[in-house]
Amino acid sequence: MATFKFTVVKGHQVASGIANDPRFPKGTIAAQTSFFRALGLELSGFYPATINAQFHCSSIILKHDDHYFKQVKWHEDIPPEDFKFYRCHILVKSKSFPALIYQPQVNTKTEHFQPLNQLEILAPFIPGVMYGDVLTLDILHTTISRFAPT
Repeated sequence: MATFKFTVVKGHQVASGIANDPRFPKGTIAAQTSFFRALGLELSGFYPATINAQFHCSSIILKHDDHYFKQVKWHEDIPPEDFKFYRCHILVKSKSFPALIYQPQVNTKTEHFQPLNQLEILAPFIPGVMYGDVLTLDILHTTISRFAPT
């Protein structure tokens, strides 16, 4: 396993629904959950939002996804998208939480892009986590293809 420190940062807030986008009033994760379930990925154990994890590097490239879903038509107003998921854990004060890196593929995504040094992570609700907190990602070392230092 490999561990990487990251800082929790504010994202676009559409995954959680906080952005108040009328297309997805409960957020994109809630809107997508049934589509991923139908494809074999159960997300009910995860909070319907993402933790935006910013790493101290210029970019991250992942490989060996655990799930890869192509052309998922999850919303009538959004073109079909490709999604990859990677199993991992988030370590918070010596406690480990099962998690998934949630990665809509940039070649099919139409909006809400992330910086190259940031990942979106699905996890159970973790009380007390706030913007600015430094947490640890625990992931198979073979999943990280490139972690380019700044």
